[in-house]
Amino acid sequence: MEGYSSEQEQVEAVKRWWRSNGKSVLVGVTIGVLVLIGGRLWIDHKNNQALLAEEQYEQVLADLQRGEKAAAVDRGGRLLEQSRASPYAALTALVLAKHKMDDNDQDGAKKYLQWVIDNASLPALQDVARLRLARVLLAAGDGAAALNVMQGVDEKAFTAPMQELKGDILVSLNRLDEARAAYSAALAGEPEAGEHERLQMKLSALGGAQSS
Repeated sequence: MEGYSSEQEQVEAVKRWWRSNGKSVLVGVTIGVLVLIGGRLWIDHKNNQALLAEEQYEQVLADLQRGEKAAAVDRGGRLLEQSRASPYAALTALVLAKHKMDDNDQDGAKKYLQWVIDNASLPALQDVARLRLARVLLAAGDGAAALNVMQGVDEKAFTAPMQELKGDILVSLNRLDEARAAYSAALAGEPEAGEHERLQMKLSALGGAQSS
């Protein structure tokens, strides 16, 4: 309050300022408090949603273990609808896709895998779904579609499984030179011992060189 000649003048100036601006200050403070409360409520809401999605995912697994397939599909469908952005929704779709494949329902499996590709928030889960969908398409005899689905998969993260699957698809398309290259790339990706032996056999069957 510099510039005022007495404390009384300062007090009067404060009163005048408050009469002019006090209401807007109260509104600003109120808004600030509401924002803080709202932010806390939003965080709590998100945490509750995540916990609920996790619980529903566990229930889907339990339903399948008990053989209650219809209940699992119904519960999983609600989870996919209500918690679309949750990683548990994508995991649920992957589980339901496997369940459909076990029941020889390729169309059902494709639906769930495509859902993960279109909706999963984690790229790694999308890549898992792409690889599984490619296997489903390959099993259905559609190698060209299978190869197309694999576009965009992170090669560094999935080197061995991706290249092996690519080799299998290329064999189905009779593109044998490319298949040999894919199997060789899979071997270079340092697969586990059992996978290494399987890849060696596939490469040998195509006339490829053995590696130690």
